[in-house]
Amino acid sequence: MTLHQLRPRGPLRHVVQSLWWAKGSAAGPGEGVELLHPDGGLGVVFNFGTPLRRDARRHPGPAWVDGPSLRTARLGVTADLELLGVRFLPGWGGALLGEPPERLAEAGLLPAQALRHRALDALHERLQAAEGFAARVALLERDLLAWLRHSEAPSPLLGAALEWQRRRQGQGSVAELAEALAVGPRRLQRLFRRQLGLSPKQYARVVRVAQGRALIKRAEGPGALTEAAYAAGYCDQAHFVHDFTAVTGLTPGDYRRHVGRHEASFPGSRKD
Repeated sequence: MTLHQLRPRGPLRHVVQSLWWAKGSAAGPGEGVELLHPDGGLGVVFNFGTPLRRDARRHPGPAWVDGPSLRTARLGVTADLELLGVRFLPGWGGALLGEPPERLAEAGLLPAQALRHRALDALHERLQAAEGFAARVALLERDLLAWLRHSEAPSPLLGAALEWQRRRQGQGSVAELAEALAVGPRRLQRLFRRQLGLSPKQYARVVRVAQGRALIKRAEGPGALTEAAYAAGYCDQAHFVHDFTAVTGLTPGDYRRHVGRHEASFPGSRKD
């Protein structure tokens, strides 16, 4: 699989993590698997190939919203795969789509027709008529800018809370976060649920496990996984394995082996 990612410029840079295009490759037989890890944000996916397969389920249709998630998803990769997507920064996707993030978090992959304020099916038709990745990206950026002009930005308090957790790589408690921002824990809970779709504790786990994945990719030697656990802020390897498996569905050791196989099988794709 080949994956192209683009970080937009201008006002969208503060809203969108990336615009991306994924295309299957005929290099390998059968169906491969790409891991899609949670990051606290949500995205929109447009399909121009065969029906999408995710988590062993077939998802027909032109477009979906991929809501905030707590677990890694598994995308089936075949030669006929062709997807275009946008991944929003945490807190922004619900604002631009006009949907409560908590509703999107509960839905998993939400079909385009279920949205109340954005006609993603019609946008898919326009994207399909455009020729090439650059033309489709330009069209998508124009629509995103129009949505942005009529959207209410997330609370600055949410942005401060997310940045606080990112700087601490998910290792700060809700009580410490509330104290740092001089707000009550209940207010934080409501804010996260309303504008992110996750609780503060859930977001912290997602960030912490993401740090663990990055450490495992760089890990070398027989004691590397134990070192990764301590570096990610865990007091012992058992807790690290528990959280890592709960999010990714793989133990740290299995994930390490997956990364090695993935690099050999999909040399042109993202290292997941």
